[in-house]
Amino acid sequence: FGRTVTWPVVALAIVGCATVVVGQSRGEPADGSMAALTAEIRELRLAVQQFAQTQSQTQALGVYLSVQQSRILQVSSQLETARRELDGVSRQASEVTSKLGNLEEELPRISDPMQRNAVQEAIREMRRERALATAQEQQLRSRELDLSQTRQTEESRWSSPLTRLEALTQR
Repeated sequence: FGRTVTWPVVALAIVGCATVVVGQSRGEPADGSMAALTAEIRELRLAVQQFAQTQSQTQALGVYLSVQQSRILQVSSQLETARRELDGVSRQASEVTSKLGNLEEELPRISDPMQRNAVQEAIREMRRERALATAQEQQLRSRELDLSQTRQTEESRWSSPLTRLEALTQR
C-alpha cells in the first residue's frame, strides 16, 4: 500500500512541476517583465515631468498675459483721455479763430478811436490765445500719436505669448 500511494503522489508532483515550468516558459521571463515595467515607469515619469513643465509655462504665460493686458488697458485709457483733451482744445481753438475772424471783420467798421483800440487789443489777445491753443493742440496730437504707437506695440507684445499659450493648451 505504501508503495502504490507514493508513486501516484510522485507522478502528480512531477506533472505539477512540469506544468509550472512550461507555464513560466510561455510568458515573458521574470527579468523581461521587470524591464518592461521599469521602462513604462520611466515613460510615465517623463510624461509627468513634461506635463508639469507645460503647466508651469502655461501659468507663467497666463500671468504675463494678464500683466500685458493691464498695460494695454492703461495705455488705452491714457489714449482716450488724450483724445478727449485734444477734442476740447480743438473746439477751443476753433472758437477763438471764429471770434478773431469776427473781430477782424468788425474792425474796419469801427470809427470811434477808443472802441477801435479796444477791438485791436482784443484781436491781439485772441491771436495769443489762438497761438497757445494751436501749440497745445500740436502737443496733444503728438501725445496721441505716441500713445497710439505704444498701444500697438503693447498689443503686438500680447499677441505672441497668446499664440504660445494657445499652442500649449492644445497639446
